[in-house]
Amino acid sequence: MGISNWEIHEKECYQYLRNTFGQDAEFIHHGGSDSTISDIQVRTKNGQSFWIECKSPQAQSGQFVAIPKDGRFYFSERNKSLPNEISEFIINIMNRDFYKYSNAGTAGIGLDINSDIFAYWIKNMYKKKGVKYFITHSTTGKYVILPLDDISRYYSIGATFRAKKSGSSNVAKSSQEMVAQRIVASLNVSASQIEYGVKMRVDSPLIADKQKIEINGYVYMFSKTPDGCFIIRRLSNTNNLNVIFSVSLKNESGLSEDSFRSILKG
Repeated sequence: MGISNWEIHEKECYQYLRNTFGQDAEFIHHGGSDSTISDIQVRTKNGQSFWIECKSPQAQSGQFVAIPKDGRFYFSERNKSLPNEISEFIINIMNRDFYKYSNAGTAGIGLDINSDIFAYWIKNMYKKKGVKYFITHSTTGKYVILPLDDISRYYSIGATFRAKKSGSSNVAKSSQEMVAQRIVASLNVSASQIEYGVKMRVDSPLIADKQKIEINGYVYMFSKTPDGCFIIRRLSNTNNLNVIFSVSLKNESGLSEDSFRSILKG
């Protein structure tokens, strides 16, 4: 129950790749809520190995936190990515009008910077994950496979600076029993379906992906894993200011099936 649109999109893209190109390569669906890895791993018969990222026609494509301090923004040490010349360039632009950007709020402010700068950041981020291609749907429902290096040709690319929740964390071991009791009482989940550990898990068909529950002033969220279970994460109560990159499909041509098949065959 409660399967999300992005999850449906991932599975449909995976099925298309496997059904269309399965004789030329092995496709392994990873995906899920773990943003540190990409969605579909590809292993060709000639030894190539790379990843394909599933993207909706309009989607976010990475972010980093900028911390305001003493009238300037700084790249947060808590970012999962490392600072590079592009993130530093963007932060320097925002520092020219610190007051404006420090009041971005949850509505956000669009960054008036050449989109090639954003494209470079996005490509750099996905290449570190081994991604070579994106796959998406066209407006007619056709599957579109496009090279990561050519995203500016296929996507309109932008970036917004806005406040959003600062992320999530594993449930502390000292809180797991209390959280489990509330889940059992509120969501009709059996205690035997809850697993304790570094990552607290629930295996129940009554839970939906991204479902939330409030417990003692904190919001906890269930994130579905590839094996069908759910990891419980505690969401932060604080907002961080994020540079958020986004893409919108503008060119639906993509690679032909024959062209991509030739790439797989090497």
